[in-house]
Amino acid sequence: MSLKENLKAESQREKAKLKNMSGRDRIWYIWEYYKLHMLAAAAILFILYIIGNVIYNSTFENRLSYMVINNSSMEPTDFETFNQEFKDYMGYGKKDRVTAEGSVYIRHDGNSSELEYASMAKISALVASNSLDMMIMDQANADHYNQLDAFADLEQLLPEDLWQQVKDYAYYAPTESGEEIACAIDINHTCFPERTGVSITPCYLGVVKSSNQIDTVIEWIRFLLNSQ
Repeated sequence: MSLKENLKAESQREKAKLKNMSGRDRIWYIWEYYKLHMLAAAAILFILYIIGNVIYNSTFENRLSYMVINNSSMEPTDFETFNQEFKDYMGYGKKDRVTAEGSVYIRHDGNSSELEYASMAKISALVASNSLDMMIMDQANADHYNQLDAFADLEQLLPEDLWQQVKDYAYYAPTESGEEIACAIDINHTCFPERTGVSITPCYLGVVKSSNQIDTVIEWIRFLLNSQ
């Protein structure tokens, strides 16, 4: 008997067995005799899903990423609408990503929780991998990360016309070497808090020095200042 005939005969015998079993026995039989096959199939499907997801995500372009730290608002935040308006302003398509994370809370008073330490580690990893472009935060975090030399000097970074628009809102703080730089600008006077639901006072925006998207950051600030 050929292999094909053997497989066909085996299939018919299995069908006959299952047909004569109760529902509970059928489930037990299938699990007992085919669980390794099912687990192997599930593992293969999971691996294929991971590979497909990686390939799919690789077709996207990360245009801008920012993190909002210590938002004290009790109302829901909405970054998607604001980010989509910026994407429209820039002429970006569906495969262009502008992302924001707004559920981060970090203290620097010696009472940080494990979750806060995990958030600090995440920020450090993002900065080190050039994957974080801006931080919107309170003064304590502006001071902390500026002392770690995380922020660019906005007086030097921004084009002159843009600097003239924001210089009255600039926040100067010392770096690790003690040099005071314009490490952030207060954006509470802009539409950002109202449009996104963010409540931070003062609400400082710092540009991460290691960002690969400086030109996009500059356009985001222009968009912010011109939005109503």
